[in-house]
Amino acid sequence: MTGEGRPRGGGDESPDGATGSDTDERGRVATADADPDTEAEAEAEAEAEAEAGDGDGDGDGDGGAAGDGGSGEAGGYGASDDRRLSAVSTALLGLFLLADVVFVCGALVTLWPAVLATVEPGAEPTATARWSPFGLGDWSLTADTAMLLAVVVCSALGSFVHAATSFATYVGNRRLYASWLWWYLLRAGIGVALALLVYLLLRGGLFAGSSGAGATNPYGFSGIAGLCGLFSKQATDKLREICDTLLSTTGDGDRDRRDGLSTNRNGDPGPS
Repeated sequence: MTGEGRPRGGGDESPDGATGSDTDERGRVATADADPDTEAEAEAEAEAEAEAGDGDGDGDGDGGAAGDGGSGEAGGYGASDDRRLSAVSTALLGLFLLADVVFVCGALVTLWPAVLATVEPGAEPTATARWSPFGLGDWSLTADTAMLLAVVVCSALGSFVHAATSFATYVGNRRLYASWLWWYLLRAGIGVALALLVYLLLRGGLFAGSSGAGATNPYGFSGIAGLCGLFSKQATDKLREICDTLLSTTGDGDRDRRDGLSTNRNGDPGPS
């Protein structure tokens, strides 16, 4: 085996030929792409294995074993500290989430009367309502505009619940890593985008038979928007199911198009 080849560890090989260390590394890579709420168990198992390995050191006697175990434990937690979000960054992220919920709740409280005034039964289709969020300007909202804003605000509120719950859990367990910072910062934007897509599908009559102005229920649509922000993964899976149903094909398009044109040795297209 050359120096660039994969080192063979001392672990037992799995059925597919990979060693135990390789399998563990792949497990870590797989959890890195998942939601941060699914990372805790993998991190705990990895640190426990590292501490156990260091505890079985080469020291002679109980004193040597204890010494190696202590240094191994300090080294394991030192490695975690290097990846952990700093105290200042953690405080700033917490303040950002607090400011987020204050702004979202304030916007919803001031927006809701305008929503009810424009979409309530018997309201004129061209009815408008005035909205002044935090005294910043005076906006004239139609029924559609008011509903879109309500969807945005409620989905942001649901996204806050998801992000704040994860933040509090990982800060309490001292497992908030810097690599997940952008996940928290983009959580609201992802929830809002998904909620808008689901709202447009609902209003378009894809899920329900009626999509007229009289069928607009601000409480129902706002609740669905909040759930989209809170459970964005499930909402994404649902949209994927819809696309698989509407845009299903009988063949594999990529495979069918792969050899559509033959190429010469230099890469230029040639006669088929």
